[in-house]
Amino acid sequence: MRQQPDLSGEALDSDEMESRSLTLARLLSQIFNPVFVTIAAYVLVGFHILHESGLAWAGGIIAVQTVPSLLYYLVRLRQGGFSDADVSVRHERNELYLFGIVSVLLTIGLLLTFGAPRPFLALTVGMLGIGVICGLINLTWKISMHGAAIGALATLALMYSNILGIVCWVCAAAVAWARVRTRNHTPGQVIAGLAVAALVIALAFLTLG
Repeated sequence: MRQQPDLSGEALDSDEMESRSLTLARLLSQIFNPVFVTIAAYVLVGFHILHESGLAWAGGIIAVQTVPSLLYYLVRLRQGGFSDADVSVRHERNELYLFGIVSVLLTIGLLLTFGAPRPFLALTVGMLGIGVICGLINLTWKISMHGAAIGALATLALMYSNILGIVCWVCAAAVAWARVRTRNHTPGQVIAGLAVAALVIALAFLTLG
């Protein structure tokens, strides 16, 4: 049997670096999962309107809007509805967009009914806009929801604190790198997600927040 030639030290170092970078990219993708990032966005708003029981509002919105979408994803993943945990196949994402849009519409109706603080309404309308735009784009082209989620959070954070906003945009850059490194997206798909989210959230807060 023919033996493989010994690898040089540089080749071994290169392979190790590649493996470490991929591990880091996967870890960043998990930490900045769109569900977790969306929850963080609502908690951020809640912290800034404590005089109006902001955290209680944030908890209620998360329960109505985010938890059902997460459960739906987990059930469909267990049923084999998705090829992998990242839902890498573009057309498989359509049902997630549709379910998410319905959840956000329900949340907006409840916020209007119970007179929620306007920043929560602005953020939720922004989430609706992001979902609709990205959902329509997804019909023909795969756009990064990791990018959209962290882009929304970073834009929101910048409205409340320059320092926090800069930190979140640094995280957004790291997430963008991670999604390209894991080959889930091209650079264009990640940048598109970031741009759509930033524009929609900024517009929502300018008009409603």
